[in-house]
Amino acid sequence: MEDNGVKKRSLVFAVIMAGGAGTRFWPKSRLKNPKQFLKLLGKASLLGDTVRRATMLVEPKHCFVLTHKQYQDQVHESIPEISPHNIIFEPANRDTASCVGLAALKLSKLDPEGIMMIFPSDHYIGHETAFIKTLESAIAFAEKHNCLMTLGIKPDSPQTGYGYICCGETLCWEKGYPIYQVKKFTEKPDQGTAVHFLKQGNYLWNSGIFIWKISTILREIEKHLPELWEKLKKIEPLVNTEQEKEVLEKEYPNFPKVSIDYGVMEKTKNICTVPGDFIWDDVGSWSALEKYLPKDERNNTLNGGKHISIDSRNCIIDSEA
Repeated sequence: MEDNGVKKRSLVFAVIMAGGAGTRFWPKSRLKNPKQFLKLLGKASLLGDTVRRATMLVEPKHCFVLTHKQYQDQVHESIPEISPHNIIFEPANRDTASCVGLAALKLSKLDPEGIMMIFPSDHYIGHETAFIKTLESAIAFAEKHNCLMTLGIKPDSPQTGYGYICCGETLCWEKGYPIYQVKKFTEKPDQGTAVHFLKQGNYLWNSGIFIWKISTILREIEKHLPELWEKLKKIEPLVNTEQEKEVLEKEYPNFPKVSIDYGVMEKTKNICTVPGDFIWDDVGSWSALEKYLPKDERNNTLNGGKHISIDSRNCIIDSEA
């Protein structure tokens, strides 16, 4: 971790990654209408809820959404409060490292020392007041230090689909929250390793929510993903110009396809974490909804409008009526 003694208040941006083709909620989710655009937990889509939370911390003009170009209609319908100028359409799916790199490149033109918050578009967050306070702590620390921040979640089971953060020493307390140096970042371990991590007691799940300076993540990409860095440098002169769309159509499909977790987070030694005391769920299946939606007297989980239940028990009922 590097301390640069920055005094000036930086701009803070929210970047929401909404380009995934999440189809795990079939038959409701489809390739043309993936999970992030679904109203699975109330009246708003998961993307809409993510934008609402992000704009508790930043003005809408500082909230940016990246998604695949095939979702233009869905994204405009789902988040009309976000200006079309703040929606970045990827011409190809090149995973999260390219997505983050492109967003950082664009935002560096606005404030190279600004803070980027990175949000997945399709997660559930409970206890939102605690969530915002945790983010404020991470932002305050990231403003003063050139490190990569991630929000950690206390694990309750040996999940193999999440990244794990091994917490080292406590560096300080920021706005009432402890900041830990990360000793190791392990993306999606096998079952035995996940069980071992839980027994150790000093591991957190990686929420996929990151906070860092724009300049810091660009330096880390240059160091750990040189191929991506060269691609970003090639398009940099035309970013935020009228020629941006054309150069992205030509160059972006050739960007390396790698996640930010594997490409940077597993390689760098420059990570800190703040543990969150909010409820977090990546909502990976229909059964995940049961924890957050009301139930009727027959233990049916209910989402949406009217329905007729005839001898239905222990079902998940989703209605748009």
